[in-house]
Amino acid sequence: MKYQEVKLKFAEKSFRVDKAVCPACGIKMQKIIENKSLFDGSLTFHIIKFKCEKCKKEYLDLEQAEIYDLFLTMSKHLNNKPLGKVSKTLSEVTIS
Repeated sequence: MKYQEVKLKFAEKSFRVDKAVCPACGIKMQKIIENKSLFDGSLTFHIIKFKCEKCKKEYLDLEQAEIYDLFLTMSKHLNNKPLGKVSKTLSEVTIS
């Protein structure tokens, strides 16, 4: 049997999740936006989650998980420092 190479293209929004069904309950999940702030509200992250109204579990897609990871990293390293020292600290922090 011969195999043929196939090239595929995916649109950037192909990996975004617009609607979800709870894997535990099987019901449609609600899309919610949770705002997380740093520096006394100077910087706000808008995290889009899906929440099951029945079991209350929350899920993120990969893009939102990366944004939340960035928020957690920044809050750990930067939130207690004055804004003037943030750029110096950002150059020292490795965010992967």
